Amino acid sequence: MNEKILNEFAIYYKRIIRIENYLKQLIYDKYKIVHGEKSYSILFKTYFSHINNKAPFTDNRFNDINLSKKNDDEKLNLSIQKLYISEVLSFFNHKAYLKDRVRKIFFENPVETNKDFFKKHSKILKNFRNCICHFDTKQFLNEKSKFINSLIYFEKLLNSRYKYTKGRFESIEHKLSIQSILELIYQNNPEYFEDDRVLVNVFDDLALLLDYRTNNLPPYKSIIRAKFYIENKYKKQRRIL
Repeated sequence: MNEKILNEFAIYYKRIIRIENYLKQLIYDKYKIVHGEKSYSILFKTYFSHINNKAPFTDNRFNDINLSKKNDDEKLNLSIQKLYISEVLSFFNHKAYLKDRVRKIFFENPVETNKDFFKKHSKILKNFRNCICHFDTKQFLNEKSKFINSLIYFEKLLNSRYKYTKGRFESIEHKLSIQSILELIYQNNPEYFEDDRVLVNVFDDLALLLDYRTNNLPPYKSIIRAKFYIENKYKKQRRIL
């Protein structure tokens, strides 16, 4: 497998993991808001035990946690962290979620997770994750557009700070300079310039997608220095206008 594909796999897998972690944190936070101290017992009864009953005999993740000496809050947090992404996404189509009051406050905007649209993107995202984990280059190249659309669907749903695509970068074949990449980021997503940490993460991902090598990425101080140059450049242009 060539390095360009490996870089793409690494970048997209990182974004899938972010989605998984956002959803897990939301499950924890929203259940605590609605059910407080009862959150763990409710989720264990309605969902964690459901997974245990369907799992192979050797998979005792949730029973082991339930029988441990940890307090209920620790059990809740650990159980949620033990969920696979497929189990996290399946949760939103399960009665444990659909029949719970948590559903009403879970997402910022109403989302009917039991409808075909959500189910379709959930399935595609799970397939995307599996495709990367199995290094299935052929499937990735054939279904790349579909995979990325579902990734972005979830990033927008969760209001992720990293919901970007190659967009206008798609047709660029040569390696760009630091300033050129930052210019394109500024033109498409100027909000990333408000947070240096976000900006350098997005820069690194796009640079790798544009054929930089991992051992040849510019130092962060060079990116931030170029960032200030670009900000001042656009400020001057606005003053002239």
